Amino acid sequence: MRIVLYTGKGGVGKTTMAAAAAVKAASLGHRTLVISTDIAHSLADAFVVPLSNDPTPVGPPGLFAAELDTAEELERYWGDIKRRIAAVLRNAGLEATIAGEMAVIPGLDEILSLVRIKKYFDEAHFDVLIIDSAPTGSAMRLLGAPDLNRWYVKNVLHMAKGITSMIMPMIQSVTRIPVTEKTLQDKVKHLFDEVERLRQIFIDPTLTSVRLVLNPERMAVLETERAFTFFSLYGLSVDALFVNRILPPEVSDPYLETWKESQSAYRQQIAETFSPLPIFEIPLLKQEVAGIAHLEALADLVYKDTDPVKRLSEEQPLRFDLDDGKYTLSLRLIGVHSQEIDLEKCGDELHVKIGKYKRMIALPQYIAGLKPSSASLDEGWLKIVFKDES
Repeated sequence: MRIVLYTGKGGVGKTTMAAAAAVKAASLGHRTLVISTDIAHSLADAFVVPLSNDPTPVGPPGLFAAELDTAEELERYWGDIKRRIAAVLRNAGLEATIAGEMAVIPGLDEILSLVRIKKYFDEAHFDVLIIDSAPTGSAMRLLGAPDLNRWYVKNVLHMAKGITSMIMPMIQSVTRIPVTEKTLQDKVKHLFDEVERLRQIFIDPTLTSVRLVLNPERMAVLETERAFTFFSLYGLSVDALFVNRILPPEVSDPYLETWKESQSAYRQQIAETFSPLPIFEIPLLKQEVAGIAHLEALADLVYKDTDPVKRLSEEQPLRFDLDDGKYTLSLRLIGVHSQEIDLEKCGDELHVKIGKYKRMIALPQYIAGLKPSSASLDEGWLKIVFKDES
């Protein structure tokens, strides 16, 4: 099963690109599920079909769509425990709304969205899972950063233990239903185990591709550069960019001439910055893309004979090389300056901090005993050279 994730700045057309890719995939015979993990769902609007938390057929054979409902997922995985804890808190004098909120571990709704994706992957009912992701993707931060995942496991499990130690006596005094500390701990640990397994799937480029959607505008380009560096830092493979809503040559209105010149300059910048990744350019269409017929036309315009399920680039964001007798770690970065980078080696891990993002990279055994001797930025690559200082 392949996973293809479309993301980008809000309003650039990522939902439409994800929906068109799903239509194209289904037309090529792939059993396809496209899902929205964005809180502000618009996938149903793209297909002009009501959608729910469960896969719904949306027209062509083999094409299904769903909009993940975190409230429903929360009820499915945590409902029993939430109600029992909330009841005790209400009996202790808290208002019902506050009690309900305090009965849910912070961040649990996002985690459950990821667990749902893992469930689809494990069931293997589909050939491809296309994800219309949230614009910035707090869930992706959780998946992408191993150190953040470890922090959540350590601190959330500790918090869960604190909650149970405080309220368990009260629960046991008002109900005969068994709710033990181990029950709560096991529930939380199971969720994070699933997240970690899904993270391993996401960082495998043979299984998962990330595709960035943007408009040829300054803010969108800058956000895309940051997103690319973020995904590279955390090991996710970006295999293509989709530059959407380009004013076509036949638009000759003088009012839009400055816009056309600006777009031309940003298109050139995008091509130079993200080379050698494939870049798909999509013109501004004469009408809104909504419904299967329009999505099919857009898919044919964008992909032509290309299968969107396959990897569109073999470019790797992170690699280890042996060059001239020296081991080098190369990390693909865009829009980053050398003063933003901090490196620290701790045991067999290299801590890389770029701005506000930090990742602990587990070093291969043959490098773990070496020390980083130099680091440089070379045409969009952070190159860290290791040597034996013994």
